[in-house]
Amino acid sequence: MESKEENIISWVRDYSRGELSENSKKELESFLNESSENKALFNHYRRLYANGRSVGFLNQLNEEKAWKQIQSRLSKSKIRKLHLWLPYAAAVAIIAIVSTILIKEHSSEFDFSKDYNFEQLAQQGDICATITLADGSRIKLEEKETQLISEKDGTQIAKDSLNNIIYTPKATSNEKLLFNAIDVPRGGEFSLTLSDGTKVWLNADTKFRYPVKFSSSKREVYLTGEAYFEVAHNKQAPFVVHSHDAKVKVLGTSFNVSAYEDQEFIATTLVEGAVQINNLGNEKLLKPGYQSIIIRGRDKIEIQEVDTHLYTSWVNGVYEFENMELEYIMTQLGRWYDVKFFFTEESFKHIKFTGAFEKENSFEYALNLIERVADVDFAIKGKLVVVGRE
Repeated sequence: MESKEENIISWVRDYSRGELSENSKKELESFLNESSENKALFNHYRRLYANGRSVGFLNQLNEEKAWKQIQSRLSKSKIRKLHLWLPYAAAVAIIAIVSTILIKEHSSEFDFSKDYNFEQLAQQGDICATITLADGSRIKLEEKETQLISEKDGTQIAKDSLNNIIYTPKATSNEKLLFNAIDVPRGGEFSLTLSDGTKVWLNADTKFRYPVKFSSSKREVYLTGEAYFEVAHNKQAPFVVHSHDAKVKVLGTSFNVSAYEDQEFIATTLVEGAVQINNLGNEKLLKPGYQSIIIRGRDKIEIQEVDTHLYTSWVNGVYEFENMELEYIMTQLGRWYDVKFFFTEESFKHIKFTGAFEKENSFEYALNLIERVADVDFAIKGKLVVVGRE
């Protein structure tokens, strides 16, 4: 029996080609009329197909003709304004103990034709995190378990069975701020609702520090890693995200901040509203559909127009990449599956890739997709996944 996803893939493919049979039309109409979620899901896959990002699910169909059409489209595709992002993506540190010289000297030892068990190195992404309370105590947030934690000021911290944290502050005149911190490991993710109603989604390998209850005049939080925010509006208390030397100041909006410790850039992508970017005294206003890029240690702020969905799709459990370099992509996958990559040649880092796949897909699924589209091969050396060619 086909899964729901496979049905949608078939419908999208046939619909886009004008080849939808009468029986399939009825099935599709019934599916779309069931719920608004079904309509959104179908339209999401249609966008992927229309923009050439369908490669991530087309491999399930095993259609050589479709692959050739997609690959031809990629080779001729117009380069978007992501050109500003790519040099900074190349600055991402792929941490590996083995040096480039050593890898090259032993490159003949890599057997890219071997059938490796890549799953042995990978940790399937999961909803997990550790919270540090104001008194320094650390509590592991258990998946699918309901937990109730009390802070010393009486604030109730509730984690439901869907792994969401919600803060319910106790009415008090005490303005002294108590801070909590959430650490999300590599291979993890988590979401929470702050005391003011702001919703935050935390990606893998992220540290987030915030007050248990905000003061009446300001709301300030501290991020290392990646997070997506839906900020509750409060004109009297601007919301400020601190990431290294940069600050993102908003009143109420939706935006994504990527500020990992092992990358040299800070990227803020605005979906709705308006935010003010401050970096070492330099300020710029960001509009919806635009992204700011800051190189850490420099005061310059670059602004570029982007497809915001590419930088926020992870919140919905999907990784989408459009004309992005393999080095950046492998870093993202490395965080989600908790693995480390190494490239046998510098040129392989700059190969462009367009694709989309869900976080629920296996590590091997992701590698097979990249092999097929980007014309690279993978091997295992110790605890590294090596990127090269057979």
